[in-house]
Amino acid sequence: MTTDAFHPDHLQPGYMVGPWRILESLGSGNFGHAFKAERDGDFFTLKMAVRPAPGLVGETREVLQEARQVDGRMRHEAATLMANASQPGIPHLRAVDRWPHASKGYLYIVTDFVPGEPFHIWRKRARPSAAQIVDIFIEVVRVVAQLHRHGVLIRDLKSEHIIIHPTDHKPVLVDLGSAWLPGGSLLTEGLAPGTPHALPPECVAFVREGRWQQGARFKAAEAGDLYQLGVFMYEALTLCWPFDPRMPLEELLVAIETVLPRAPHRLNPEAPEALSLIVMRLLEKRPEDRYTDASALAQALWEAAKERSKKSWKVPLEFPPEGPAPMTQDEVEERRLQKQEAERRAQEVLPQKAEELSEKQALEQLSFLTRAIEAQVAAVEEKEARSKKRQRRAVLVAGACLLGLTLFATGWWWFTPHPSAALIEKGSAFVSTLNNSRPGKAVFVWLCATFSLGCPAAQVRPLPGDCPQEVAEGMRELGLLGLYAVVIDINQPGSREQEGVYHAGKIVSRVVRRGWATGTLPEGTLLYGQLWTEGITKSWKDAVLGRYTEALLPDGRRIPVCMILGDWTGLVTKNEGSKPGEARLPREWEAQSVEAWR
Repeated sequence: MTTDAFHPDHLQPGYMVGPWRILESLGSGNFGHAFKAERDGDFFTLKMAVRPAPGLVGETREVLQEARQVDGRMRHEAATLMANASQPGIPHLRAVDRWPHASKGYLYIVTDFVPGEPFHIWRKRARPSAAQIVDIFIEVVRVVAQLHRHGVLIRDLKSEHIIIHPTDHKPVLVDLGSAWLPGGSLLTEGLAPGTPHALPPECVAFVREGRWQQGARFKAAEAGDLYQLGVFMYEALTLCWPFDPRMPLEELLVAIETVLPRAPHRLNPEAPEALSLIVMRLLEKRPEDRYTDASALAQALWEAAKERSKKSWKVPLEFPPEGPAPMTQDEVEERRLQKQEAERRAQEVLPQKAEELSEKQALEQLSFLTRAIEAQVAAVEEKEARSKKRQRRAVLVAGACLLGLTLFATGWWWFTPHPSAALIEKGSAFVSTLNNSRPGKAVFVWLCATFSLGCPAAQVRPLPGDCPQEVAEGMRELGLLGLYAVVIDINQPGSREQEGVYHAGKIVSRVVRRGWATGTLPEGTLLYGQLWTEGITKSWKDAVLGRYTEALLPDGRRIPVCMILGDWTGLVTKNEGSKPGEARLPREWEAQSVEAWR
């Protein structure tokens, strides 16, 4: 089939990209789309960079920078795969080209198709044992070690980028767009693109120092990949992250740099302690305190795997249904000793005398803390006013405890001899964060990170509000108000009569023409939005809330919009068979433009 598609978002099954025939979408990200493609009876993965459409926008500095970054990621991945063509555990590169124009089109690469599921999805479905998980750890680390020997640094290693083969359960590393290789070009100023909650502490320190604003670039090292392996293994053992990605970015960065996460075997008693200790070493704040290299890590995993004959290693590694295990007195003592050891190491590296806080500075910190807590309590009260009284009382009690702990921390700081500057930098999170540039936020982060986890939780439904005035006026001027028929998720192929399975997060829908539709957006228009799938009801039934904020027309124009999925409520009742985190809905449904969010 030939195609008149103008933008990668419009590619559909049956369309041709050069000699490659698109079969289905494999997913989308901020930098590109992935498709399953076919040629001469063989299957391949075609990944296409997404950037501003050529000729539609002025070549401003921002547009040119975005194009270089998006194309640069694709070139990095192609160069990495080509330089490691014989390496097992990564896809084989087959082609690099542009579409639809040979020189000005969108850059794409073609690799062998890798069947299977991303690790985090496979982990939840397959319910593997610790013995199975350690085998995957060892294979992933072997691939990383081989890439390191060739001078390649991955820089964005996470479970979503590890595909587990459906038959032999061998892992394959995909999406190497952030990788660095000798002689490669630089993607961006400062840090390479990555995942915030998996950033190594040394990257966070670089960001907080602000040197990137003067054009400095972070010098990546193997230790950064080892830290991200630790984040991946932590998730595999606990189904949580060391630091909650839902935290505000500023607070998340403070936590990564200063807070010691709970050990996996403390959160999940089913996790083998031998693996847990390996993970905690990988998550050390100082790069030199981690393993010397990936080969040393592989050897440590091999030694730990000698325990696999134990019965506890052969049963499914489940997270306790009642949630994380409470902190025991042994763990409290263990964390105290770990903190002391970190302080001792820091004193050896950089012995300095810290300046004592003046009374005025202490009062300023107390004022900052009080305002921060008051703001948090006010925000909680505003949200909880719409919930049950029992929930509101619980939150208020938690807020009171938080305020008491914070005031206690501040008073403790005033009357305790101050440690050295090195201890402040790398020692106790409770002490050190009080003396940085964001004292109030840091204490709040410590409390949150100590008593909460980066585990999946119920979503918060967005609040009602007016559509931005300029957007509403623009829709009226263009005559876009009306009712539309949409395919809810363009990445799920099938007929209009079939169901789709939907997850919370970003969504791309496509407008289709139906006789009852009154809207004027042309068929093929793509709608970019967000789905909320948990904690929402409609007529006492579980429901999904969907909102769209941008439309991409077939001619390439992008238009801001306010649109909702379903009727005037913006809600769609889930079909029978829906599970937590997996909402079943018709593949095709109605959407409509609105001037206010319900």
